[in-house]
Amino acid sequence: MLNRRKLLLSVAAAGSAALLPPPRAQAQPSPTAEWLDWMAANRAKVGAMVDDGAGRVLAHRANEPMVLASTVKIVHLTAYAQAVAEGRLDPAEQIRVGDWDIRHPYVSDGGAHRAALTALGIPCDEFGIAHDPERLVTLDQIAAAMILFSDNAAPDYLRHRLGQRALVKAANWSRPDFRSMQGEVLQLIMPELCGPNPAARRAIGDALAAKFIHSAEFRRHTMNRIPAMPSTSAQQWPWTSGHMRGTAADLAGLHRAVAATGGLARDHLERPLASLVPEGATAVGFKGGSFPRTLTMGMSVRWKDGRIGSLALLLTGISDEQQAGFEGFLTAGLDALSTSSGFDGLARALGA
Repeated sequence: MLNRRKLLLSVAAAGSAALLPPPRAQAQPSPTAEWLDWMAANRAKVGAMVDDGAGRVLAHRANEPMVLASTVKIVHLTAYAQAVAEGRLDPAEQIRVGDWDIRHPYVSDGGAHRAALTALGIPCDEFGIAHDPERLVTLDQIAAAMILFSDNAAPDYLRHRLGQRALVKAANWSRPDFRSMQGEVLQLIMPELCGPNPAARRAIGDALAAKFIHSAEFRRHTMNRIPAMPSTSAQQWPWTSGHMRGTAADLAGLHRAVAATGGLARDHLERPLASLVPEGATAVGFKGGSFPRTLTMGMSVRWKDGRIGSLALLLTGISDEQQAGFEGFLTAGLDALSTSSGFDGLARALGA
């Protein structure tokens, strides 16, 4: 989630008129219903793949590449878990915090990196850079921060350790599009350097990320450019619309595969929504994402009878005000996987 996003608060003022009867209360649509109404009115801006594991499947523009935002991090998590299972990485390996920090270009993560360090008891500055770069964390704590806090430096660190090919292999997607998140943010801070297509953005992003890591002068230059970086959703949209893309079908398929396979990746994905497991289910796996004008989620539900439901829901073109309504969006997805009425409601919204 990018920084500088304004959370709009509305305050209602109430008056009284003693001689008039009180107005009849009017039912207000639930946050979930509002999201379903928006999807019904904006079907061309939605990509969805839902399989409840009990024979009901809903696909809407499921093979259309759309901006993934942080939902792409399931790919890095899966590649990491595969490397651990094969003995190529040790989750208990001690990592110098400075080697993690250096992949965070100060901004544009909604404070995720700072929150991750704070949760680990590591003092840091307002940009989320540790005061003591020699502090140590485990490799698995970095992977956990990527999922629990949606830290953007973590996937870049894992990509550095594993390589691009490991991500492509782990995802097994039809059109893989995996880049340096650090490199992408640097192209947002310096839009004149932003590449015109995915291949150019990946190459430029890798070069900029390497320059940031190895050049203190470039890091100072980056810091100086931050105050003038695009700050509104409209200004950031050209960057957002060209970010990493994938399909709802591929994303939902990977969530289903992780849920079915088990292991370290599933363990991490099932922690964020551990308090929202539906009755009769064992666990909910989840990774969401948010960019300007964009909300995304990938989800799985494991049921006690052994079935697995999976979902990917990708939206673009939403308003700044809607960004604050992620809870209703999340509920719409969870309901679609866990109740017949929720599935039917989403299907109606998408004209299925």
